[in-house]
Amino acid sequence: MPSDDKRNGGGTLPSPLVSVVVPIYNLAPYLMRGVNSLMNQTYRNLQLILVDDHSTDDSKTVIEQAADQDPRIEPIYLPANRGVSAARNAGLAQARGLYVAFMDGDDWMAPHLIARFVAALEAGPYDILVSPFYTDNPTPGALPHRTARSKVLSRRQFLSGMLAPVGYLRGYLWNKFYRRSVIESAHLQFDEQVALMEDELFNTQYALAASRFYYLGEPAYHHVVRRDSTTQSLGVIGALPKQLAALWRIAGLIRTSYQTGTVPEEPVRSER
Repeated sequence: MPSDDKRNGGGTLPSPLVSVVVPIYNLAPYLMRGVNSLMNQTYRNLQLILVDDHSTDDSKTVIEQAADQDPRIEPIYLPANRGVSAARNAGLAQARGLYVAFMDGDDWMAPHLIARFVAALEAGPYDILVSPFYTDNPTPGALPHRTARSKVLSRRQFLSGMLAPVGYLRGYLWNKFYRRSVIESAHLQFDEQVALMEDELFNTQYALAASRFYYLGEPAYHHVVRRDSTTQSLGVIGALPKQLAALWRIAGLIRTSYQTGTVPEEPVRSER
């Protein structure tokens, strides 16, 4: 599919390809809303990678039907159930975009999300963009006014907000856009042995390899709370040991990186 053009003076520039990776496991009842939200984005130059982690419900059928509707959809069917990190790694291996985004299969995006995110990334330019998000439980909750202020972040600000137990940066993947060149130059993958907080670990590794960070105060991602999700089913007590182990590893990674001076320098910044 031809890419959209954006006007630049009297000429045109192709809009960059954005790869969106969607890991899927037994999400047939919820999947089509999120896929439709991707197909209906106002930004058209997309590679939509739907990774079925060997679902046992009708998820594969839903994916096949969507792929028949839109040639931008590229399905991947894993031969065995390997977990969300393996599914994301399979998607990353197939990604070709200048930018990479993630969406959970039961969530959805407002139609303008990708267009606004790409415009902000290009304007910097930035290595990563993070945005506040709506939590649909079951309807979208209101966001504090203070989340609407866009600003440049330092690496330390990004890491602090990303690892905070509350707030709108957090460690999630789906409220962020990444530059694929950073992922590939740092040889980043999701650790398939980490059962919880694998996204925080990936974000920490990415932040330590990046140098330009931006917070866009325009929520457009809808995270849907489901009582039968894996995280919810673990409960607070059940999840605590895995969270502590992941946080210990993350803290060690940050400490070692700064002590050895392996993090890239950040550019001089001015608030916008």
